[in-house]
Amino acid sequence: MTRSLGLFAEVALIGVLVCVASVPLVTSVGAVAAGSVLLGELLDGGTPTVVRFLRLLGRALRDPVALLVPAALLAVGTLDVVALLGGVPGGPLIGLALLAASVVVLRSAARWTPGASWAGLLSDPLPLRDWRGSALVAVALVALVVIVVQAPAFVVLAPGLLVLATTAVARRR
Repeated sequence: MTRSLGLFAEVALIGVLVCVASVPLVTSVGAVAAGSVLLGELLDGGTPTVVRFLRLLGRALRDPVALLVPAALLAVGTLDVVALLGGVPGGPLIGLALLAASVVVLRSAARWTPGASWAGLLSDPLPLRDWRGSALVAVALVALVVIVVQAPAFVVLAPGLLVLATTAVARRR
């Protein structure tokens, strides 16, 4: 098997693991963080395993902030949908704020390491300082949403591709 095909298979595995772990929605940030660490280990020569992913997921979810952030994003997303359907002025602005908050959360999850504080990661101004990286993650997120809306079967692989994009942005320097 060639190296690129092996990378695709490993990213697909990580995507499935992140997708399954994100089903309860409040565990999605921890799942992305665990997937990012697993992908980083893969790029450094390791082999991702389900057991390692579950251990990382458990460590990521020990901090209650990792559970509260997805709930807050879900609440804002619900308000945005209600505002758009109700014709409330400013509905699209809420959507942009949700996208910006999602980018900050994704970039924080990509930098998470076992033992790191979620509050510290989320308060770091890196997404503002590195606006190009934030733009790359935003484009990846929007592209994946469009792909999943057009072809719902990709919902299983999309988290892996999002983890790949956020990890690539985090490791590009």
